[in-house]
Amino acid sequence: MSHSPERPVEYVCENCHVIYAGTVIRTDEGHRYEPPDECAVCGAREFVELTQYPHVDSHAT
Repeated sequence: MSHSPERPVEYVCENCHVIYAGTVIRTDEGHRYEPPDECAVCGAREFVELTQYPHVDSHAT
């Protein structure tokens, strides 16, 4: 069976909608992903996981 590489968790800036790959944080149990501290484009600090992005209330028109 071939190995399939793990895809990182992606985060969307709630302000300007730029997508970031999560930062790998090493833990005793392995690792996890976290959003950046701040968006490099607009400076916002609010992010949502890409998989949850379509469901975020702030994007309703």
